[in-house]
Amino acid sequence: MSTEPADAAEPGTAAAAEQAPAPPTSAPNPPAPPAQGPPPAPIPPAPNPFAPPAPFVPASASPSAAGNPFVPPVFGTAGPDLVESGAEPARRRRRLGAGALFLTAVLAGPVIGAAVGYAIQSSRPPTPLPALTAPKLTYPAERVDAAALAAAGPPPLNIDGDLRRLLIDRPAGSTDRTDGDGDGWLSAADRAETFGDSEDMFVEMLGNGFRRAATVRWKSGDDTYRVMLVQYVPESVVKAITGMVPGGTSDMDVSKFPGNDESVLLVAKQPYTYARSTETYYYGEAIARKGTVLMTVQVYAKNPVDRAQLEDIAKRQWERLA
Repeated sequence: MSTEPADAAEPGTAAAAEQAPAPPTSAPNPPAPPAQGPPPAPIPPAPNPFAPPAPFVPASASPSAAGNPFVPPVFGTAGPDLVESGAEPARRRRRLGAGALFLTAVLAGPVIGAAVGYAIQSSRPPTPLPALTAPKLTYPAERVDAAALAAAGPPPLNIDGDLRRLLIDRPAGSTDRTDGDGDGWLSAADRAETFGDSEDMFVEMLGNGFRRAATVRWKSGDDTYRVMLVQYVPESVVKAITGMVPGGTSDMDVSKFPGNDESVLLVAKQPYTYARSTETYYYGEAIARKGTVLMTVQVYAKNPVDRAQLEDIAKRQWERLA
C-alpha cells in the first residue's frame, strides 16, 4: 500500500503541467444595440411648375429594386452612377463586294468618259460647217394638157366606167323586162326585190360591200333572161362571189361555159316554185368574175333549160366584159 498522498503527481507530469498555459477565456458578447424602426420618409418638396420634367429612371436601375421585386420604381430621382465601361471596340470596316465594284464602275465609267471627252473637245477650235444650200425650185412656163397626160398613162379598166355599156343587147323580137327604173342601173333595194327573202338579201348585200349594178332583162316566149353586172368593193369581192354560188348543188348539173375555166354553170334538174306564187319554173345560171365585177346570167324557163342557149349568152357576155 502506498504511503504517498493521493494528490501527489509524478515529477514529469507536474513539470509539464506547470509549463502549459491556461486556455484563454472568451470575452463576453457586447450588448445588442436597441432595435430601431425604419427611418421616417423625407417630406417631398413642393413641385415647381416651372422646373423641367425629371428624367425617367427604370426600376432595374434602382439598387433597392434589384433586391426587392416589390419596391415600386422611383420617379423624379437620379439613380446611382453607372460603372464606366471600357471603350467601345472599333467596328470592322465593311469591304465592297465584286458586284458593288462592278456597278460603281458601270455608273462612273460613262460619267468620267463624258467629262474627259468634253474637256478634250472644249479645248479644240470649232470646225466651220459649210453653208446650207438648196436648189431653187423652178416650174415650167407652159401648162400641162390634162388630156394629153391622161392619154400617156395606162388606160383605165373597162369595169371602172359605165357598166351598162358592157352589157350585151337583148335579142331582136324579145320583150324588154328591165328591172328598176328602166335606165339599166339597179340599186341594192331593186336587186334584193328579185329574191324571195328580200329583206335578208338587202342586209346581206350591204354587208358584202355592194357598190353598184347594171342589168338587162328580156322575155323570149315562155323564158325570161336576166344579165347582170354587180360591182363590189375590193375588200369584199371574194366574200360576195363565194356567197353567190349555191351551197347545195345535188339537184343541179354543174359545169363551165366555154371561154372561162373559172366560171360556173348551173342547170336545175327539178322545177322550183316562185316565192310569191304557186307557179313553177326551171332555173339555170352562169357565174363568172372579172376584178371586182361579178357577172351573172339567169334564166327562168317554163320547160327544162336549154343548156346550149345559156352557154351562148354567157360566152358572149364574158367576151364583152373581158
